Amino acid sequence: MPEIHDKVTIDPKLTDSFGIPSPKIEYILSENSRRMLDHAIGTATQVMKAAGAVEITHDPLKREAGWHLMGTAKMGTNKDESVVNKYGQTHDVDNLFIIDGSIFVTAGAVNPTSTIQALALYIADHISSKSRDFLSQ
Repeated sequence: MPEIHDKVTIDPKLTDSFGIPSPKIEYILSENSRRMLDHAIGTATQVMKAAGAVEITHDPLKREAGWHLMGTAKMGTNKDESVVNKYGQTHDVDNLFIIDGSIFVTAGAVNPTSTIQALALYIADHISSKSRDFLSQ
């Protein structure tokens, strides 16, 4: 589920070597997310035991391991609640497209790379077709 309290903002103090302000990532593991993680670990353990696993271990969520950061420029039709439309085009800047995991409203169950690639192809096709339409006028 989307977590409205999670966000990426500009850090008021931290800058990079060029003096450009750095992003500040605020992430809190919600009770719902914790329950989903625990359920996934329990189910995966049952599946591995049924498949004949002799020893099963798991590690708790580790801060230093990192996560797939998604949802910071989410896709949607409501301009007040989303950043891009169904083509990855920003609501506020006509010729700006965002094509990465930030346009996801929420994360899937596994690594997002294939979905990001599929969206990139879909959005690129849209941009290409609109370019051809414009050039033919």
